[in-house]
Amino acid sequence: MTTKKKATVIDFGKEAAKRGKTVVKKAKPAVSQVVEKGNNNTQIAGDNNTTHVNITTKASPKIQIQPSTTSIGGDPALKTAIIERFNKLGEAREKRFGKSAYQVMYVTFKKDFGIKNGAWTIIWNWPAENAGAIIKYLDALYNNTIPGRVEKAAKKEGYIHTKPQLFKQETELLAFLGYTTKSPEVKQMLQERFGVTSHAHLTQQQLWHLVCHLEGLVKKMVGE
Repeated sequence: MTTKKKATVIDFGKEAAKRGKTVVKKAKPAVSQVVEKGNNNTQIAGDNNTTHVNITTKASPKIQIQPSTTSIGGDPALKTAIIERFNKLGEAREKRFGKSAYQVMYVTFKKDFGIKNGAWTIIWNWPAENAGAIIKYLDALYNNTIPGRVEKAAKKEGYIHTKPQLFKQETELLAFLGYTTKSPEVKQMLQERFGVTSHAHLTQQQLWHLVCHLEGLVKKMVGE
């Protein structure tokens, strides 16, 4: 009868210790998410089979909260109306005070509306009902600028623009029609309508009549 030998179990850890070696046990892959300060951070997670992932970026992550639908910022039409008025006011003041006009405009706005901390854009989180007061405020400031006063005066019944303004309008209208003030067709028009061949001989009222005539030609061209 043959006796089977019992298998010998060797503890490799102990054997290695005897020989002065270190045995590293194989562990299951771990999931690690490391997100340091940065923009557009991405975290990758998974099960026990996921490889260790480190994601490192440079600046602090930013959390943006969208304005509610009942706020100024939640209404695209109201937000656009206010931005356009800020831009219009800034451009009008820039012509007189330079680039610093924009900064002064926003600082003054914050002061007038009691915004002590943060940027003026905090208004996008204000209730939509507040937009009317902001729009009225910006319109009043624009009306007090030189371009604003000219536009306001032009809306008065019977008002005729100054000669320089009429010349500018005429040039724009002629360009749309494909002419310039020196075109033979334009000189012929001056001769037939006013008996002159030069704009220098037109009165302010005659120049206004010419602009009105050109406006009519443009409207016919575009089908209005």
